[in-house]
Amino acid sequence: MMKLIDKLAIMAAMLVCTNAIAANEIRLHHKEAGLKCNSCHINKPFDSVEMEQCLTCHKLPEKKTDYHGAPDKHDSPHYGITLECENCHREHSESEDYCANCHDFNFKVP
Repeated sequence: MMKLIDKLAIMAAMLVCTNAIAANEIRLHHKEAGLKCNSCHINKPFDSVEMEQCLTCHKLPEKKTDYHGAPDKHDSPHYGITLECENCHREHSESEDYCANCHDFNFKVP
C-alpha cells in the first residue's frame, strides 16, 4: 500500500508536468496556421529553434529607420541582422524587447 507521502509526490510530479506542457503551448496564430511542435523543432524536440527556421515562413521586414529616433529594430547597430528572433519573439512565453536591457526605445514586440 502506498504511503501518503508517495501519493503526494506523484500528484506533485503530475502537476509539474501538466504546467510544463501548458507553458509550452503554441501561440494561437501558429496553431491556426496548422503548425505543430515539430514544424519548428525539426532536429530534436525541445531544442531551441534557429533563426533560419523562423525565416522559412517569416521574412525580415524592409530596413526602416523611422522608429521615433531609435535604430531599425531588425538591423541592430550592435548585432546587424544576426540577432536570433527568439531574443525578442517568444513562442512559449511572453515576448520581450531585448534592446530594453540597455536602451529605452519602447519597442512593441508581438
